[in-house]
Amino acid sequence: MGMRKAALWAAVAMVTSATTLAFAQDAATTEAPPPAPAKSSALEGAYIGGLGFVYLTDSSRDYDSGGGARALFGYPISKSFNVEISGYGQNAESDGGPRDDLDGWGVGVDAMIPFTQGRLRPFGLIGAGYQRDEAGFDKEDNGYVNLGLGALFALGRGFDLRAEARYVPVFTGSGSADESRYDDGQLGLGLQYTFQPPKPDTIVYVAAPAAIAAAPIVDTDGDNVPDSADKCPNTPKGVQVNEFGCPLDTDGDGVADYLDKCPNTPRGMKVDAKGCVGGAQTFLLRDVNFEFDSDKLTANSTGILDNVVGGIKDQKGLQIEVAGHTDSKGSDAYNLALSKRRAASVKAYLISKGVPAGQLDSRGYGEKQPVATNETDEGRAQNRRVELRIQDRPQ
Repeated sequence: MGMRKAALWAAVAMVTSATTLAFAQDAATTEAPPPAPAKSSALEGAYIGGLGFVYLTDSSRDYDSGGGARALFGYPISKSFNVEISGYGQNAESDGGPRDDLDGWGVGVDAMIPFTQGRLRPFGLIGAGYQRDEAGFDKEDNGYVNLGLGALFALGRGFDLRAEARYVPVFTGSGSADESRYDDGQLGLGLQYTFQPPKPDTIVYVAAPAAIAAAPIVDTDGDNVPDSADKCPNTPKGVQVNEFGCPLDTDGDGVADYLDKCPNTPRGMKVDAKGCVGGAQTFLLRDVNFEFDSDKLTANSTGILDNVVGGIKDQKGLQIEVAGHTDSKGSDAYNLALSKRRAASVKAYLISKGVPAGQLDSRGYGEKQPVATNETDEGRAQNRRVELRIQDRPQ
């Protein structure tokens, strides 16, 4: 081991002295702090590094000291603990015997533990890994551990100068007692770069401008819709309005709810000034259908008729004829009978829902009053229909 071991321990002693000096400087700053120095970027983010090193071989290997290079990647786990993954290659020449040069490479994982903060940041290393040694045709797969000391010196912009000394026992697991373990060493110097975390955006506070007195909001009719947006600016007090300031018209008959005496009139029926059905008219029961070749109403049709019932059952004096129609398929007699049955079916349903029987009559017209051509499916579908024929109210 001799001179090579002495050189390794001398390097460790030098790094230890640097560590002691750094601690002393940190202690001094508590009494008279100097201007803030640049800090090492280590432990502020992930980092990479590259080092060249002097390869100090165990004297029992019969090789001179050589050289090597190491690449590493590190990541901070906490403010006082890093994990490093590194790979290296190294070479040592034979010390004069017939042996081939010794080539080796290895990979390992280390814990890197900084001791202080500041521009000079000493640290310790402890780890283990795998190393392959080759000398001519001889090859060995070995495990190793390493203990080390080092220091980082901040250069700025994320760069640090890195110096380290590693004691590397290599375990061969074979041979004599002297050959089962080699105590090698590495003295390294290189650069390390830390990826800086993004800096937070600078927040600029701008004084708010002086408040400007808002123009008074005018709402003449008091419906909570400003006159500037009110399309019905003279709505009586207390009347419910929509977003445009106009009175609600739930049944869409053109008569506002607050004036509508018949607020549930079916959409499409003509009404008088009071919102009730007025004047002789024919109202198509759109989408009121029956099962095929039958007078039985479909489920969807009964729902449509329920809406009609709510609008006509309370309108006193209203006389309505339920008129049934068919297309031209089939005989005249058959179609006439089918239209009568279907009209009667609708009448019966309206009566069952509360429309007075005395206000209703039913009649079938067969195929005699088409509203579209019977030459197309679409036209025939329009001709198969039920209508409410409303008579003019007696004056």
